[in-house]
Amino acid sequence: MNKKRALNFEKGLPVLASLVSIMLGLFFGFIVMLVSNPSQVLVGFKTILTGGFYGGARGFGQVLYYAAPLLMTGLSVGFAFKTGLFNIGASGQFIMGAFGAVYVGVKWTFLPEGVHWIAATLAAMLLGGLCALLPGVLKAYLNVNEVVSCIMMNYIAIYLVNQLVLKTVYDKLKNQSLPVSRSAQLPKMGLDVLFPGSSANAGIIIAIAIAVVIHIVLNKTTFGYELKA
Repeated sequence: MNKKRALNFEKGLPVLASLVSIMLGLFFGFIVMLVSNPSQVLVGFKTILTGGFYGGARGFGQVLYYAAPLLMTGLSVGFAFKTGLFNIGASGQFIMGAFGAVYVGVKWTFLPEGVHWIAATLAAMLLGGLCALLPGVLKAYLNVNEVVSCIMMNYIAIYLVNQLVLKTVYDKLKNQSLPVSRSAQLPKMGLDVLFPGSSANAGIIIAIAIAVVIHIVLNKTTFGYELKA
């Protein structure tokens, strides 16, 4: 009986850790607001708690819209962590991937509508993966600490993308980036009906699907066991 309780407690630890992290974040956020603007602390804290639901369905749809890329970036960190590595380069990989999607979305307008958004998504995956490739190769063949190389790659990605944006997808006369073709935007897949007025699209569905695939690979396959071992 004690073993069963211990096993159940161990299984619940990740959930408990997540809840504690959320509570600590809210607590320290409250302290910061209390110190910076005591008169508006309750209003600000209420906004934090209800911000995702402000505006009803539209507000929740926006939460899903912004959560999708963050969820997929978090999965890249979690996957590496499960295999004993620390992917501290997620921000640089995110930036490189974002540039790949934007570049294809702006420049590859010759692609048909049903293919354009897929090409943009694949470009984002490719450039994000390439940004992670160098630290991986250095770790595998030269035993270079992945934390150090990932941090260095973050700065390389940031400054490289800054230059690439200015050279490729930026209109200096209008002082703004060129518009992304509508055909390169992710399909709504009915989420615009479910959350009217929001920008919610297939991104959140793709993110959830990837999370399920990663769970299966890591926990239900021989390959996943080898990675964790």
